[in-house]
Amino acid sequence: MRLILLWGLVFVLSSCTVVKVATFPVKVAGKVAVKTVEITGKTTWNIITAPLPESEMEGVASWYGPGFHGRRTASGEIYNMYDYTAAHKTLPLGTYVRVINLENGKSVVVRINDRGPFVKNRIIDLSYAAAKKIDMIDKGTARVKLQIISKP
Repeated sequence: MRLILLWGLVFVLSSCTVVKVATFPVKVAGKVAVKTVEITGKTTWNIITAPLPESEMEGVASWYGPGFHGRRTASGEIYNMYDYTAAHKTLPLGTYVRVINLENGKSVVVRINDRGPFVKNRIIDLSYAAAKKIDMIDKGTARVKLQIISKP
């Protein structure tokens, strides 16, 4: 009887919804794709051809790096200035955003993992790596457009 109950429990647990372990953007054939890896080992790809229709925002971006490297972010993870991440005041943590530098046209996709910026008239704080990719390190700030790619 216990064996039957055990097999029944295994069957029920195996039919439960698969939990996502990781979701992150990568480039596939020149386009941004979101790769999702699940507990079962299954990997799915969703090609993103345009931002979500919800909204685009424009404003001033700044960046943060060495003074925060190794500290805990609002998401609970440790800040790594070499990752493509950013801080935003209101977007849900885990949101992917394309940031376009309006001064030079360069863009980068970042994941929101922290809160900020806490300086008036700024809409996003980029990690050092993200800021470097869109060529705004020396100036410190840049006028940018944010395009929401995906929300958690």
